[in-house]
Amino acid sequence: MKSPGLLLALPTALIVLLLGFVPLIVILVWSFWTWDPATYWIRPEFSLAGYAAILDAGRWSVIVGSLGKAFLTAAICVVIGYPAAMAVHFLASRRTALLLMALFTIPFFTSYMIRAFSWRLVLGRNGLINGWLMDLGIVDQPLDWLLFSNFAVNVGLVASYLPFVIFPLILSMQRVEPSLLAASQDLGASFWRTFRSVLLPLTQAGIFAGFLFVFVMAAGSATEVQMLGGAAASMISVMINDVMRVVNFPLAFAISTVVLIILFGLIFIGNRLFKLTRLFEGFTW
Repeated sequence: MKSPGLLLALPTALIVLLLGFVPLIVILVWSFWTWDPATYWIRPEFSLAGYAAILDAGRWSVIVGSLGKAFLTAAICVVIGYPAAMAVHFLASRRTALLLMALFTIPFFTSYMIRAFSWRLVLGRNGLINGWLMDLGIVDQPLDWLLFSNFAVNVGLVASYLPFVIFPLILSMQRVEPSLLAASQDLGASFWRTFRSVLLPLTQAGIFAGFLFVFVMAAGSATEVQMLGGAAASMISVMINDVMRVVNFPLAFAISTVVLIILFGLIFIGNRLFKLTRLFEGFTW
């Protein structure tokens, strides 16, 4: 006799497979089809032209650059988000913690375009930061590199995706037994020794989960790059949109497949090293 829980989960699992994995399989299959420039469509003939074209016109450098920006963004979010998660979990009361977590979600009530454009008002030549720097006499003229640069792109990405690091970190910290931290302090360990030897290893699953969430979303971001990176800036999603405009579907699907393989590889490695699946086992608020 089958478990009732398994039967209840079966419809949801089928929906996830249908809506999530079937399109990915289609993308993988179509990436090996042939693009017919005469009809601007694809033919079911095996071809590696799409993958070979990734190496043309600087496309591979765009992929590597996008993953580099995503990695840096995720790393910065972890560095900023970990102290924030500690403050929410260890220092704030239950009501204050709920309020802070709600405040972290406020930026998502506005569109990505508005959030990205607001940074142009902060980082621009006549923006707030340049105005403060000139008023304080730190600089004589506005800093041009604050906007339309990789710096501006990373600032926009961090501001957009920081909450996706904080929530997994809070979840992982709630799974740490307070008695372990108390025992470390009773044995004479300092705060930093307890943090380094007890808290950090026990929350590594949350660290990697938050890093992975931000990395995936930043790698596929387009709005922040287009609004803050300038006309020459490009990311994977922007490049795919440009390829789709000329209806070269196999190339677009090949780019998507390469990125998906990289992302699934990170998930596999993270689960093997940090046991991400255990992050949600036996969780209670």
